[in-house]
Amino acid sequence: MTRPGRPALFCTDGFDECHGHRVTALAPGVSNVTLNADAVVDQDSLDAIELAYFSADAWPDRSVNFMGAALRAPNLRWLHTFSAGVDDPVFRTLAERGVTVTTSSGAAAGPIARSVLMYLLALSRDLPRLLRAQASHDWSPQSFDDLDGRTIGVVGMGPIGREVIRMSAAIGMRPIGMRRVVDGDEPCPTWPLARLPDLAAAVDVLVVALPLTDDTRGIVSADVIGRMQPGAVFVNVGRGELVDEDALAAALRGRRLGGAGLDVFRTEPLPADSPLWDAPNVIVTPHSSGSAKDAEAGSVEIFFANLVAFLAEEPMVNVADLTRSVS
Repeated sequence: MTRPGRPALFCTDGFDECHGHRVTALAPGVSNVTLNADAVVDQDSLDAIELAYFSADAWPDRSVNFMGAALRAPNLRWLHTFSAGVDDPVFRTLAERGVTVTTSSGAAAGPIARSVLMYLLALSRDLPRLLRAQASHDWSPQSFDDLDGRTIGVVGMGPIGREVIRMSAAIGMRPIGMRRVVDGDEPCPTWPLARLPDLAAAVDVLVVALPLTDDTRGIVSADVIGRMQPGAVFVNVGRGELVDEDALAAALRGRRLGGAGLDVFRTEPLPADSPLWDAPNVIVTPHSSGSAKDAEAGSVEIFFANLVAFLAEEPMVNVADLTRSVS
């Protein structure tokens, strides 16, 4: 409950317990409406809600309850999400109601980029085979092709893509970036997104870090996958719907590609009968490449910076452009 007449922030009970005192200090005129274990929010509280923070502890188990309450809050004006992606239709629905949606883009860029390096180092050394050999007590030394001098294509140059470029260059790889429009201020040679098939054919590693929009759904098509060099490695830390998953699974099962690191999938959780689970030289992670404990701290800091700006009626950061988001 909240006192009538006071604008309220909608948040989880966990966020309120950890950070409620800070909300009070920064926004003394704002009270908190919390999503508790029973997930019941009364109508008076819904009417008071003007701000909302969709924090990481609400995802995925309480997402439906949280967003359901947000949709029923008639006076909601701003919602901040812990994630960088806003491709779920609920965000567009809120935006169409006039709600400003802001994201935590950049908060998890470092952890995700380091996860990309984990995939690449593990796959270059055939870590899946080594783990199988260890489990069977099989001493089988084998040489490997190192990453030094390899060309890596990074599709998407937001905070995640730029961190992948920086880190891959630091270990001796040769990055080529790709974005919708090349501005000339990029940290490495960069190609326009329209040349994705050419990039796929030119690199040893293809990393996808794009958001999912109307324009990018299915952009890594069967043709793009078919253009990749034999033995090339594919990594996806964007969204599963960016990729023709059937074509990718076929290329991996047929050993035309050298391996893949996959954190996102067309259907999540990844169905037990998906061929990707057992495809050779594939590392599957459960949409957790950015789940470092301090990544949530980064999103909280972005939220509080935006809270101060919102209350002062100043521009906020990471305002989502939902005109191109998937419906």
